[in-house]
Formats: sequence, structure tokens, C-alpha cells
Amino acid sequence: MTWSNPQTIGTVSGQPIIAELGPGLGSDALVAVTLSATYVRTPPPGYPAPTPAGAANGSATQAPGTILSGTTLKLPKPEAAALVTAGAASYS
Repeated sequence: MTWSNPQTIGTVSGQPIIAELGPGLGSDALVAVTLSATYVRTPPPGYPAPTPAGAANGSATQAPGTILSGTTLKLPKPEAAALVTAGAASYS
């Protein structure tokens, strides 16, 4: 699936989290991050759901929705990078 870019994929403290989404995102493109702020996730339709860090890549949870600070999960690379850049997460 292809999305227009850039794309707002959620908010942290009311500030938009914006990522450049590429085609072909899937479970092979997931990276683990730990949130340092509560993240309100509002991805575009068809965007991959996050996966709990200890789970198999297919078990998605909390998409869209609020994900609490301190949560470790696997996200698509562009989303993880946008959260890290915003200071709302660190790579795990």
C-alpha cells in the first residue's frame, strides 16, 4: 500500500508525529522502541499495527489508540524514527 507523504500518524502531548511512509511496509520492517511519553496513535487506513515487543510479528495491538509511556513495542521503521526524532521514544 502507498500513502501520501508526509503523513501524520499520531500525537504526543498534542504535537503531531509526522513520518515519511514508504511502500511495502510489513512485519520485516518493524523495530523495537520504548515510549518515553504517551502516544496517541492515529495511523492512516491500512497502515501496519504495532506489535508488543515480546510477541510474534503478527500479533498486533492498540491500533489506533493511546499507548502509554514506558511501553516497549515494535513499530514500522518510519513511525519509530519519527517518535525517536520527536524525543518521545528510544530504540530498544
